[in-house]
Amino acid sequence: MRVFFLSSMPRKPAGGVRVIYRHVNILNELGFDSYVYHPLDSYHYKWADGVTPIYTGSTISFNDHIVIPDVYLGYMSSVVRAHLPTYSIYIQNPYILRSVFRFSNFERIAEAVKGAFRILCISDDTVKILAKMFPGCESKLIRVSWSHDADSFQQAKNKEPLITFMPRKNRDHVQLVIDCIKSHLPLHWKIIPIQGVTNNELRDLLSRSSIFLSFGSFEGLPAPPVEAAMSGNYVIGYHGNGGQEYWCAPNFTTINVCDIDAFSEAIISRVKSIENNKQCFVELESVVRDLKSKFSTKNEVKQLGEFAKALKTELDFDHLKKNTNYVLPFKTNYFKFHFDRVLTKVDQWLSIY
Repeated sequence: MRVFFLSSMPRKPAGGVRVIYRHVNILNELGFDSYVYHPLDSYHYKWADGVTPIYTGSTISFNDHIVIPDVYLGYMSSVVRAHLPTYSIYIQNPYILRSVFRFSNFERIAEAVKGAFRILCISDDTVKILAKMFPGCESKLIRVSWSHDADSFQQAKNKEPLITFMPRKNRDHVQLVIDCIKSHLPLHWKIIPIQGVTNNELRDLLSRSSIFLSFGSFEGLPAPPVEAAMSGNYVIGYHGNGGQEYWCAPNFTTINVCDIDAFSEAIISRVKSIENNKQCFVELESVVRDLKSKFSTKNEVKQLGEFAKALKTELDFDHLKKNTNYVLPFKTNYFKFHFDRVLTKVDQWLSIY
């Protein structure tokens, strides 16, 4: 048996794709012949950590297994499913399943869930949401996670008067918060957005900064707040629901989404406390240790091991036609790939209005 993880084709670094690449490498270490594949063979994800096997063919055998991520779930029509061998689903963010920016016919998604062998869930919150959306699927749910090398993110010896954030999500919130705080910060404090940087530059900024602002509103299991906290930052902002399982004081301060006044006041208050006590970062060390344990490679391997065990012992190929080649779903030419996306979005807008 081979295992194939379908992956999207982002033009910028994407945490979800990074995780898929890591999972494939771990499954190979667990003894499975595993690959990432993209809809277009010409696509190359240049931000991967290490070397990951990439499959560029278009057909697979009846006893291979496919893992479909959530961003493609709305495209899983009955025609697509009829031409698949066995498959599982990977939910990295349950809240995008019904996003108006993606095709999200609920009946189609429910049928895809019904036919799946297993459903990999990135967080405890994802498990709860899937169980509510699709009653009866509980036995298929497997909790998985991502990991970071414990030494990847470190705290600088001397923290700088620096506030960092990632402006990709909720840009209007970002601007409002900055407008509210900039007149109240000491002149030597700086606010720096993190975008378009290399991994080394990211780690350097987070190690030097003192406060990290989190603006993601709907999240599966957000990584940037963890990376910031591991680097010794006070993290202030939105946990996106998925982050609740690691979001605890004093390292994390919860802000209700859209509460700009509370957000800005929490930042101003934290800056004052840091100015009054340069040694306050010591209080963060206990939670940092817990985070490094929770998001360790050991835990990621253990969780994927449950999926690997199910593949070995429970997967049933008897209902499939032997010696049949199946076409990998979503493997298509560049024009048709984007044309299909346009058609499905038009279909969704028509269904809404």
